[in-house]
Amino acid sequence: MIGLLFVAISVTPKAVTGRSEHHKERLKAATAMSAFLDALVVSMVALMPGDNLGTGSSIMAIAGIFSTVALAVTGLRAGVLRDPARALFRWSLLISAFLGLYIVQLASALQINGTASDATHVKTHSILVIIMFIMGISRAWELVGGSSPRLIATFSHPGAGEPAGGDQAGDTA
Repeated sequence: MIGLLFVAISVTPKAVTGRSEHHKERLKAATAMSAFLDALVVSMVALMPGDNLGTGSSIMAIAGIFSTVALAVTGLRAGVLRDPARALFRWSLLISAFLGLYIVQLASALQINGTASDATHVKTHSILVIIMFIMGISRAWELVGGSSPRLIATFSHPGAGEPAGGDQAGDTA
């Protein structure tokens, strides 16, 4: 999956090279990379023999919290507040979702290391890994210009003058 992100970046290399007008693409790439790395490392640590899952996952959760806060600050500095209200709302929701996932991951990882460890926390981590992969794939898809999935658009017919299968890509980070 991380390979998918590198392909996405190679398709749009100018968008993630650091120019200020491409802040949305840089944020998409960074959130995708964060999600993929977290899912990869937590999955690999879970495969190691011994009681490493809680420690490895705690480290990744803390790194994820710091990276998400750094992405939020980067977005604010890049001028995300000047975006339309809908784009700002989606960006805020995305940052909040990532923070929430990392906080749940940290809480569950600490419980795995504690005395109240049971299979429920390992299952929680499995679900978090799946969610992180889905979020990473979604962000990489948006980075290459894929449309954001919309339930209503999926079931509706194209309107007059709109080509079938038209792209409805949002302009959000």
